[in-house]
Amino acid sequence: MGFESEGSVSAVASNFSAKRNMFLACYEELSAMASQKIKSEYQALTLDTSALVHEAYMKMDKQKKELADKNHFLAIAAIVMRRYLVDYARQKNRQKRGGDQIQLTYGQVNQAVNTTPEEIINLNDALTKLKGLNNRHCRVVEYHFFGGYKHHEIASMLGVSIDTIRRDWRLAKAWLSNELSEA
Repeated sequence: MGFESEGSVSAVASNFSAKRNMFLACYEELSAMASQKIKSEYQALTLDTSALVHEAYMKMDKQKKELADKNHFLAIAAIVMRRYLVDYARQKNRQKRGGDQIQLTYGQVNQAVNTTPEEIINLNDALTKLKGLNNRHCRVVEYHFFGGYKHHEIASMLGVSIDTIRRDWRLAKAWLSNELSEA
């Protein structure tokens, strides 16, 4: 019995080491991704690039899942950052301060759109619905919108053609536009 627990401790330590090494190798990319998302969050003294990156890592470190490669790690990080920003927006919304802006990209990665906490919450609700309808469409939006990835990068991450990603993006944008206009 003692031998089994040593083996499981060794496996946990190995998994921790792999995640830590991946985090360190991807730190600059994660920081760039986080920076894109919070540039206009000028009043949020508690939310900065480092905080978002480290919060994402802490959440990912708690997961037992193995990470296949760097793309898988960065894709999971984009999803975790989305969830963190949504939670942050909900907190801001509860505070009823008004006027707080969180920067998200939509369309081209360099084209920033300032959004309110309410809009982020509405987007999250719409993405949750979209995930129920088509999980891949939801992932394409998450990776592009929250991760800042280009279509060819998303195609590689999801193992499909770039044409499929472009089609998924167009369909998801149209669906989200319709869904958010009703919100």
